[in-house]
Amino acid sequence: MTKRFILGLTLFYDFKSNPGIVNYIFNIISALKTLDEDKKPIIRLFHTENAPLQYILDINYPYIELHLLNPFSTNFFLRKANGLLRLILKKDIYKNFGYYNKIKCDSLYPANDFFENDLKGVKRKIYWLVDFNNLAFPNHYSDQGLVTSKYQSGITSSYNHIVLSSHALLDELKMYYPAYKCEVKILRFASSLPKINEEEQLDIKTKYSLDVPYLMSPNQFWEHKNQEVVLKAIYFIKTTQPELQFKVLFSGNLSVGRGKANYSDKLFQLVREYNIENYVTFLGTINRNDQLLLMKGGICLVQPSLYEGWSTLVEEAKALNKYIILSDIPVHREQIKINASFFNP
Repeated sequence: MTKRFILGLTLFYDFKSNPGIVNYIFNIISALKTLDEDKKPIIRLFHTENAPLQYILDINYPYIELHLLNPFSTNFFLRKANGLLRLILKKDIYKNFGYYNKIKCDSLYPANDFFENDLKGVKRKIYWLVDFNNLAFPNHYSDQGLVTSKYQSGITSSYNHIVLSSHALLDELKMYYPAYKCEVKILRFASSLPKINEEEQLDIKTKYSLDVPYLMSPNQFWEHKNQEVVLKAIYFIKTTQPELQFKVLFSGNLSVGRGKANYSDKLFQLVREYNIENYVTFLGTINRNDQLLLMKGGICLVQPSLYEGWSTLVEEAKALNKYIILSDIPVHREQIKINASFFNP
């Protein structure tokens, strides 16, 4: 019998901190499940305590092992303290040493420098550069994107294996790091969604007090996600066609952990300024099943982002067969051609 390939996967987030990456790993494992039985790899999933493991286990992938790893604290203040200690003492107080050196993997993805010294049994590390948002919109970062840019520069200037999620990103890599030495592969992804019971849609509308038609815009509250333009559009409709009754539902973590933060406060202020409270609902982080039911039951989805590496929401629109109104940026044009309307973000 042929020895199974051993693939290490990393999952250091939950639905509150970064649902996009949670679903990215979910989609990879779901895709691997479709392989012929003899080609399915053993998956060694390295995860933090907050990772939504049951969500992953519900895929019922037959060859998966769970390994708890704590590369950093999920507490904001402890992360900052840890960063300071790392600068002063050159030690990371959250790393676990020893045990993980014995775990073997043929490849590890996405590789992460948080545990560079912890997994020495890995034959090949493959990095994922999610996007170059730090260079496209440096003003969205309190440090002008310098920390992320330094990391990217180190990864691309060495002979690492890296994955990009789109040809649009490859064009950007060539523009921002023309002397790159890394080996690049393009790995687009599609969304494999958990099963939802559409008979629950009436109940979900009652649960969230939805008595008018609605649109859904699930995204993190980061500046480049550009929910602001949706609020401006609502205000325009309110003032020009006040007879229209509708809502836009925004879901996602309102406590931002990327960029300059406090973007949601700006959105709340605009809602008050435009007097559109009756047109908007901020749901926060909600149950994944609820989110999918709401997405399925709405008029359409809205993706206003100024920048994406590869939009999970667009892939979910395709998987749900939902119409989507989305920003006219290169990666979105690469992702979808039908059942969509594009606008200048």
